[in-house]
Amino acid sequence: MNWGKELRAFRQRTGLKQEAAAHLLGVSQAYVSRLENSTASPSSQLEMKLERLLQEPEHRPLFEHFRTTISHSPHLISMLAEIDGKIYVDTVSEALRDYGTPFQRLLPGEVLESANSDVIEILDAFLDLGAFSGRIASMQVTWTYDYEGEPVSHWRTTEIPVRDDAGRWYLHGAHVEISAEEKAQLLRDWDGHIKVRTFSADSDAEGDAEPKPANDIEAA
Repeated sequence: MNWGKELRAFRQRTGLKQEAAAHLLGVSQAYVSRLENSTASPSSQLEMKLERLLQEPEHRPLFEHFRTTISHSPHLISMLAEIDGKIYVDTVSEALRDYGTPFQRLLPGEVLESANSDVIEILDAFLDLGAFSGRIASMQVTWTYDYEGEPVSHWRTTEIPVRDDAGRWYLHGAHVEISAEEKAQLLRDWDGHIKVRTFSADSDAEGDAEPKPANDIEAA
């Protein structure tokens, strides 16, 4: 392992100064600088200290703790990420993973996709609205899961943009199953499947902006 590179990346994520890192490791600030510049190699004892520093929970970046709270949440929660124009599943809660249909297909690290054109349309809307660039305050979506004879279910999902320690944006989604009647009412209230709350002063009294309507969608 390149300990100097790992230590530098750790300090950048956490905002830890070289002096503070030196204190935690029991070495000088000058030695930390040499280590990060690959002009010094740690002893086996120092490697053990570096490993503890980089891996112990109290030294993890704050966003890693946030991911952990999602993973162990008893609620139906997911978090999405965007890379090169594709939306990925970043984290899912234990409750969501154990719920079964329609969420058993949500696997962390995999692209969120579907053959259903409505799903493609609404995922494109996420990108068009700037959901992964901090341009919206929140977004609510109502959708229907109807896939190859499996039980039909209707959902309302609230998506909140959140940012990690490096400034990258994610969508934190909370899912609630609703009735067909409740979904129909939301479609009327929102005039479509998505309701967006923006930061714009030009939006209405509740700060809502409506993208183009989408048809019924299914979970990816």
